Amino acid sequence: MKERNLERAVLLGVMLALIGLGTWLQQTFLNTDKPLAPPVASHEPDYSIHNFTATGRDAKGVVYVLEADRLVHFPDDNTALIDNPHLVQYQDGKDFRHTYSDSGWVSSDGTEVLLTGHVRVVQGRTADDPGSVTTTERMKVQLKRGTGG
Repeated sequence: MKERNLERAVLLGVMLALIGLGTWLQQTFLNTDKPLAPPVASHEPDYSIHNFTATGRDAKGVVYVLEADRLVHFPDDNTALIDNPHLVQYQDGKDFRHTYSDSGWVSSDGTEVLLTGHVRVVQGRTADDPGSVTTTERMKVQLKRGTGG
């Protein structure tokens, strides 16, 4: 009789262990009520443009022309990397201002460009100004925003 009770106790213990294991597995692996973790944003580009040109305009006409060998866009923060940029800025009553560098970053709203590496600014000569050449390693340029696109 003791052997039969022992067998029943062992069988009941094994069944309870299996029920507990099944419940734990279901809660751990099959529970769909848990919110999924948001995808991790990565700073990977989604497109690139070779021989890139952008023109800024206002009501009077062209304000600037930005050219680069390559533009790489990053969707996570809407910025862009530019290689070998050349920025031409047009100003009333002055000659064009040409700015060159090895690389640059365009801000997410397109209002500024951070130029880096062998930055060279060439201001043209006018009747009142002999012009100038400025060099540096890093320069931030605020682009004049026009209303005409």
